[in-house]
Amino acid sequence: MEFQHSRIDDSPPCGQMSFCLTTDLTGNGLPDVIVGALGGIYPFTVPVIGKDLNLRKLPGTREVIKQMETNVFWYENPGWERHDVAKAPDLSVGGSLGDISGDGTMDLVAGQNLNEHDLYWFEQPDDPREEWTRRLITDDFEKYHDTAVADVDGDGEDEVVVLSQESAVVFYYDIPEDPRREPWPVENRHMVAEDLDVEGVEVADVDGDGTVEILAGPNVFHRNGDGTWDRESIAEGWPWTRLAVADVDDDGEDEILVTEGDLPYQDPDDRRARLGLFDPPEWTPTILHDDLSNPHSLQVADIDDDGDLEIYVAEMGLEEGHTPRQFVFHRNDDGSFEPEVIEEGVATHEAKVVDLDGDGRLDIVGKGYSERNVDAWFNVV
Repeated sequence: MEFQHSRIDDSPPCGQMSFCLTTDLTGNGLPDVIVGALGGIYPFTVPVIGKDLNLRKLPGTREVIKQMETNVFWYENPGWERHDVAKAPDLSVGGSLGDISGDGTMDLVAGQNLNEHDLYWFEQPDDPREEWTRRLITDDFEKYHDTAVADVDGDGEDEVVVLSQESAVVFYYDIPEDPRREPWPVENRHMVAEDLDVEGVEVADVDGDGTVEILAGPNVFHRNGDGTWDRESIAEGWPWTRLAVADVDDDGEDEILVTEGDLPYQDPDDRRARLGLFDPPEWTPTILHDDLSNPHSLQVADIDDDGDLEIYVAEMGLEEGHTPRQFVFHRNDDGSFEPEVIEEGVATHEAKVVDLDGDGRLDIVGKGYSERNVDAWFNVV
C-alpha cells in the first residue's frame, strides 16, 4: 500500500484541535472536512517591565480572547478553501453530525471541554459557507467527550447521545419538536448511566437482536422495554478508549475494536496503549498490538480493496521522543492480523478513512491535536 501525503492547512485559526468529521456539505459528491478546537495557542503577549506578559492567563482578558477565536471551521473539497462555522470556545473531542433541524442537511453537535458546561448544536445554513447558528442544548454537565446522533430508542427518530466525563454520566436527548429552543427541555433527557467516566461512543446492534445498543467506553448498554438500560462490561481496565464495530473476521458477527487512545498520556511511567478485538458473545479479547502511543484514531474499512476489512490506527504524538505512526492491520488467512506502518512522523488525531477524491479508493484525513496541521493521505495503490 502507498499513500501520498498532502498538507491541507499548516496554519489553522486555532491551537489544540479536538474533532475531525467528514461530510459532503456542497453537494458535489466529495466529502468536506470539519474541524473543531479547544482553543488557541497564540501567545497574545505584551512586554511589561522587560518581560512578556501572556494576556491569555489574565482573568477577563482570557475570556475575551476565547470569544475572538474561531473554533469550528471546514475545508471545501476540492481545493481545501477554509470556511468559518462559528465561535464556540473550548470544544471537546467527539463532535458528531446529524440532521437536527429536520431540513435534510447535516448539522453539528459538540460540547465544551474541562471546566466548561455548554453542549451545542450548530445549524447548517442554506449556504454552508455562511456562518452557522450555534444553539445551546444544555449546560448541566461538564466536559462532553464524545457524542453521537442516532435512533437509540427505536422510535424511528434520531436522538443525541452524549458522554460527560467530569460529570460521569451517559445520556441522550429526544430532539424537541422545536430544536431551536434553548436549552432543550429536561424532560427530553434520558439517563443511560451515572458514575461512569468513559470515552468513546458508538451506536450499533452488536448482539444481532434487531435493536441497537449504546457503546460507551468498554461497555455495551442494552435497552429494556421500560426504557432503562443494562450495562454489560466488555473490557475491564481499558481507559480512555476509541471504539469501532464491524465484522472484521468475517464470521457473521460484529466484533468491537478498542484502542486506549490516551495512553501513555504525558507521564513516562504510564504503560503503553493496546489495540484489542473483542469477540462476542463472551467478548473474548485478542490483543492485536500492545506497544502503541496515544492511538486516538480508530477506523475499520476495506482500505486496500481486497474484499476484507482492515483496521486503521494513528498515534497523536504526545509522547516526547516518540515518532507517531499510522498503521493498517491486515487479516491473514489464519485469522491473525498483521500491522503495516503506512506513515511515520506526522502527529494525527481523530483521523477518518474516506474517499476524498472520488476515485473509489479510501483515503485518510486527519489533524494534529497540539500540532497545528491538517493533513490528507491519498491512496495511490
